[in-house]
Amino acid sequence: MSRTNVKLLFSLAVIVVLTVGCGLPTRAPEPTQPPAAAPTLPEALSTPTSEATQVVHVMKPTAGGTAVANAHDNEECTNSDQKNVQAGDEFRINRFERPFTANDMEYLPQVDIVGMSMTKDADWYYLQIKLCGKNPTTGELDGIYGAEFDLDIKGKTQVLVLAQGPLPKEWTQTGVTVYADLNGDIGGASSRPDDIYTGNGYETKVFDAGTGEDPDLAWAHANPDSGIVEIAFKQSVLKDYQKWMWNPLASAYPLDPTKFYFNDTISEERAGSPTKGEFYPLKELAGFDNTCRVPANFDAKGNEPMGCQVSTQTDLNFDKGGGYPG
Repeated sequence: MSRTNVKLLFSLAVIVVLTVGCGLPTRAPEPTQPPAAAPTLPEALSTPTSEATQVVHVMKPTAGGTAVANAHDNEECTNSDQKNVQAGDEFRINRFERPFTANDMEYLPQVDIVGMSMTKDADWYYLQIKLCGKNPTTGELDGIYGAEFDLDIKGKTQVLVLAQGPLPKEWTQTGVTVYADLNGDIGGASSRPDDIYTGNGYETKVFDAGTGEDPDLAWAHANPDSGIVEIAFKQSVLKDYQKWMWNPLASAYPLDPTKFYFNDTISEERAGSPTKGEFYPLKELAGFDNTCRVPANFDAKGNEPMGCQVSTQTDLNFDKGGGYPG
């Protein structure tokens, strides 16, 4: 065999070896430590999977027929031109009445809560949030709407439900999320501002637009003409608790659930104030409104943390059956 042929065969052999070698699977290095255990979630709450699967719905809300509770909130509908809030904003107890933009104090009726109501049926709770009006520019209720739930009536909340507007008139899960504070650090050492707060608020997302252990867990819809947003969630979210307190909220700007409570994560000076005085006008915390807390399934005594004065009859002009005039 000639020298040229020998070189050719040698080259072919090298190519074959490299080709076979590239097709071999590689073994990942063994982990040096076992993975951390996933946190244990409360019953009926679970961490949603990231796998893209088709959502199959078994249940869908209709309308609540039994009243649970309702109350009014401070509103700026008739005196918004004063660009000043007389009552309802108490930074130290995390109560905010700020339906205005930062600095120039332009009024935002789509996030000014007028009142709130809750009804139920055999499977669902229905939360209705009445706003002063729709966005004058877009004609929509295009804020973020939701509620917090204090399940043990001790001043700290454990569950947050949110719905991102604008929402259609028909029930949807788009933009609907449920969060939980599983490590119990929300609010810091007390319900007042905590200068050394290092918590992470509602750190666990348990439902996201149909993704989660229960794809039917929460829904929402809205009617801009009536100024009402309605959020429905299964009673299983709160089923371990026979009574609780809750407060709606509305925001014109994106919310970070890990930053609740706001008075623990931002100073009053940076937040600004809607009341003319030392910290006026609004600065970093603007376009946000929440309410006092409403008791559910029990009669308030008046000493509950952040509690409301609650009426005994629905008086928000909601429809008698479901509280949602479509």
